[in-house]
Amino acid sequence: MVIGPSGLEAAYRNAAITCGAMAASTLFYAAVVAVISISQAPFEGFATQSQVSTLRIALWTVAVLEAGLIAFARRALLTRARAEGAAAQAGRLVTTAVITAALAEVPAILGLVLFMLFGLRGDFYVLLALSLALEAFFFPRLDGWRAWAAEPAPGS
Repeated sequence: MVIGPSGLEAAYRNAAITCGAMAASTLFYAAVVAVISISQAPFEGFATQSQVSTLRIALWTVAVLEAGLIAFARRALLTRARAEGAAAQAGRLVTTAVITAALAEVPAILGLVLFMLFGLRGDFYVLLALSLALEAFFFPRLDGWRAWAAEPAPGS
């Protein structure tokens, strides 16, 4: 079943607003880092520096792996059932967009953790840039939604 234009556009508008707000909230982390850096200068983190390299490598590994797995998660979330109705299709698209935006925000959160623990400002900004790039790359696009909605379900 194909989603009607008004239903698809309304769902897209909701997803775009939600994903845009999530991207804007990611920028809030940069403000937090700036305030802490200024108010606690020179900020070196709240944890001891003894395990910095181990945890740093672990969090970077998680961030990079998670960034690489977003496309696979999207593909799995967009797999549809044979007799899925138009409302279910729109809901699936919105859910996928929001989950993807949340996953794209994870590297920035991990960067914030590195900053708070060890004062690694440079790591935070690189992971923030990765998050913003992922959010921009996976931001919902109405043309893509229309193409997905027009495709026949597998086995139909």
